[in-house]
Amino acid sequence: MIKLGHKIILAVLALLITPPLGFAAETADASASVQDRKVTVRGTVNDAAGQPLLGVTVLVEGTTTGTSTGIDGTYEISCAPDAELTFSFIGYESQTLPVANRTLLDVTLAEDSQMVDDVIVIGYGTTTRRSTVGAVDQIKSEAIAERSVANLTQALQGTSPSLVIQQRSNDPADNQLNINIRGIGTMNNNQPLIVIDGLVSDNSSFNKLNPSDIENVSVLKDAGTAAIYGSRAANGVLLVTTKKGKLNQAPTVELTAQVGWQQPDVLYTPVEGWQNATLLNIAKANAGLAPAFTAEQIRDLKEHGNGTFFMDEIFQTAMQQNYNVSVSGGGANTTYMVSAGYFDQESNYVGPDYGRQRYNFRTNLTTEYKRVKVTALLSYSHENSKTTIDGNAIANASRIPTYYYYRQYDPATGKYLLNDKLTDFNSLGLLQEGGYNRYRNDYVNANLSAEVKIIDGLKLRGVLGADIFADHRYTRTHEVIFYNTDAAGNPIGDGRSANNDDKSEDWNQRAYLINSQLMLDFDRTFGKHHVAALFGASNESYTSEANQVSLKWADPDLGIKGDGTEAVLGSSTVTPEATTRTSLTSLFGRASYDYDNRYYAEFSFRYDGSSKFRSDLRWGFFPSVSLGWRLSEEAFMESYRDNVGDLKIRGSYGTLGNQSVGDYQYFTTYNVYSNIYAFNNAMVGGAGFQLGTDNLQWEVSKTFNIGFDASFFKGTLNLGFDYFNKHTTDILVKPQTPLMLGTELQNYNAGEMRTQGWELSISYALKKRDWSHFFQFNIGDSWNEVLHYEGFESIANQEEFWRITREGLPFNSYYGYKTDGFFQSYEEIANSAIPTGKTVKPGDVKFVDRNGDGVIDENDRYYLGNAFPRYTVGFTYNVAWKGIDLSIFLQGVLKRDMMIRGELVEPFHSNYGYTMYEHQLDFWTPTNTDARWPRLTDISDPSNQNNWRMGSDIYMFDGSYLRLKNIQLGYTLPERISKKFGVQKFKIYFNAENLLTFTESSFVDPESSEFGGNMNSGGANSARNYPNLRYYGVGLNVTF
Repeated sequence: MIKLGHKIILAVLALLITPPLGFAAETADASASVQDRKVTVRGTVNDAAGQPLLGVTVLVEGTTTGTSTGIDGTYEISCAPDAELTFSFIGYESQTLPVANRTLLDVTLAEDSQMVDDVIVIGYGTTTRRSTVGAVDQIKSEAIAERSVANLTQALQGTSPSLVIQQRSNDPADNQLNINIRGIGTMNNNQPLIVIDGLVSDNSSFNKLNPSDIENVSVLKDAGTAAIYGSRAANGVLLVTTKKGKLNQAPTVELTAQVGWQQPDVLYTPVEGWQNATLLNIAKANAGLAPAFTAEQIRDLKEHGNGTFFMDEIFQTAMQQNYNVSVSGGGANTTYMVSAGYFDQESNYVGPDYGRQRYNFRTNLTTEYKRVKVTALLSYSHENSKTTIDGNAIANASRIPTYYYYRQYDPATGKYLLNDKLTDFNSLGLLQEGGYNRYRNDYVNANLSAEVKIIDGLKLRGVLGADIFADHRYTRTHEVIFYNTDAAGNPIGDGRSANNDDKSEDWNQRAYLINSQLMLDFDRTFGKHHVAALFGASNESYTSEANQVSLKWADPDLGIKGDGTEAVLGSSTVTPEATTRTSLTSLFGRASYDYDNRYYAEFSFRYDGSSKFRSDLRWGFFPSVSLGWRLSEEAFMESYRDNVGDLKIRGSYGTLGNQSVGDYQYFTTYNVYSNIYAFNNAMVGGAGFQLGTDNLQWEVSKTFNIGFDASFFKGTLNLGFDYFNKHTTDILVKPQTPLMLGTELQNYNAGEMRTQGWELSISYALKKRDWSHFFQFNIGDSWNEVLHYEGFESIANQEEFWRITREGLPFNSYYGYKTDGFFQSYEEIANSAIPTGKTVKPGDVKFVDRNGDGVIDENDRYYLGNAFPRYTVGFTYNVAWKGIDLSIFLQGVLKRDMMIRGELVEPFHSNYGYTMYEHQLDFWTPTNTDARWPRLTDISDPSNQNNWRMGSDIYMFDGSYLRLKNIQLGYTLPERISKKFGVQKFKIYFNAENLLTFTESSFVDPESSEFGGNMNSGGANSARNYPNLRYYGVGLNVTF
């Protein structure tokens, strides 16, 4: 019996290709004879197991009059009594039956075994699920459609094992998303290669696509599938295929709409104002200082109650809207799909129209004439976004206590207010009046291909494509006046100016990637022997040009030059200073053979020449070989095949590359600087240089993969497992140089890493009477180890943390001291190791003396953990009963180390944290010795250096989580009712995103991280990122 997952997918496709009755009535074949007498034929279409089939096309032979079966498999059609009806459904063999004056005609469709097999998109071609011998996952449109997400990357999170996606910020105009395939394999660029409709694209184009236009996304993970992309495939490949029309399909119009609201979920809560004052006094007393508040002042705070938490004032619930329309269809030789979309996500920051809008337009056309097939794809995306210029809005709003007299704004006077903690400005004033960044980004993707059939099985295909980007940013700052306040919080004085540089800045970038390909494709079957081969050549040429003009003290109203306006030379660039050109020329090929759908072998290669390397080191060869064996096709497995399912083992080995190096890194480059030094009372310019790495080469990854695919219960339960091992050499690392050199050397090929992991995917389909269930689960894990590093190790400090890259450890790991509880007495202190130069008291942190020398120093530090997600999981459950459907999607990470610093961890942090939060209340006291946190102290207390400045695992948190990512409840109107209104399908649904999160670290979003997708970081994580957003909305899907 055909798998239920296939049934659902094929039913959706069938709904899209069924000609509506209204259309059929108007476009019936004019040459057909019209009969005066009609009969109405009714019936039910079932599969071989007797289950009704939804979406079967029922067509009057010789005409375009047709209908399709409803949710219960029934149909009704009017035709001549001597007509013939054709019943067709993707995945089943079509049947044509005579009406013969009958009014009741039930039909049973048999499975088409050749069509049931999933078609999988791979590099420069397609294969099928049963014949693939590489590690490839395909995410279909059904997993993406109807999700209330802002971009394609968000929609893919949790859909494929080892496709690791972290959303570090939910800011609509600054979505910080990490995306990795199979972990970290290099110390440099770990981003996957993006391919859109067969053409390599810039990574920034991925999230400019309209998710509603996506047919599927293939994730190429091993060398067997990715080696054909050669020097850029070491980090995996994401192949995006957009929707197209279908041959002999009447015009189908699909309208979708989503409207919802996003609520910011701030997870930390400050203590009440009077509590905060009391706790601050305790911290002062523990340091031997005078109290900050008198008893009378604390009583006053208690009597007045809490003021407003400033975070509640700068955030708001915001609307999100998404509308799409598409028209698709085709004739005997031509197909078309035209779509348009509009997406609008308001920012949750208060202020003037912050947020993001995206407009998408796409047209995909194909036409065939005899032996020639031409495909023209064109898409356009325009994005508008507006963001605040205040990068510290959350930090400044979250650290202020909820004292009733602390306010950001006085509605009576319309003035923004200061206090004894915020003495220059506040977040609300800068958000509402301080200025903005306004972006206007345009993206065009064009793809023209022509295919000529030379002989049966042999085709010549040429492709010419272009990615064109035009990005613009305008930054404007405005002066804001803030006023001091009296003891009651009322404005006093003349006010003080903030943000008063009147900045006016324009930045422009234009870039284009031209891609040309020529390929010869052979595919023939000779009895039990199937042979396929591909050989091609391509060139990719990339050009980027940018410029920026920056002014200060511009006209405060118009932002143009005026009296006193000055150009900011250090922030201004002209186009020749910011121009980049690169080129990549390649030869590639693939040869595959299978015997009797049982034994499979495949070889692929790519030979790349990149302008980023010296001419004699420019070319790299990247081959792979894959083998597969379908054991279930063997004679000794006949019983298993007939009664259980399918079983295949497969493996691959190959070489992949990484050319993500500086565009001109092998050159020694020179720069001219102004105002280097003064001479004769005048500033003098100068020049500097950066030594090139003239022997720069590719990073090379040798990748091994072995796995199996199995099905049980006649295909209703499917399981796939893979193990992978990737060994990367010639990784670019920074050389160690003496200070007397006078400059620094650029990275050179000297590093080595190994990445290993496994992944498991399980799906199960169950259908019984009117009920259908579909379960899908995936889990993947990867871990890496540095095998060779320049100088063995490097240790870097970021705020209170250390990070280490050392041979034998995962790349860029946390490093520091391990805590051993808290000192409980002075006697314990006297008998314990103490950090050098530190003074401690009972309630202070005790550290592990690793080497037992009686002193805590740098020799006692440990590897503490690594921030890259481990054991990433995704789980989907879909259930349908008649017209009602429910979908639940869970996504999570089962292991991740996360270090957080700042005021969310340390009470009254440093000299700018002024509040405590509820999650910090479990601190040590003589009566609470088994506490989570050390005793309260002041920044001036010597114990503070011991407790909070040692870079220990007191900052370590469990970043694992399980999140209810999406839940959706929908209802599809019975077709017999919707057709009365000329509608083929009418569905309404309600959905919610990020409804629940289960995690040990309840006060912080567990996806918060200071690390990008390359495990690089410019700072430490204070967890003050844009909050996670809960979405509640309604959607509509109408097909005509």
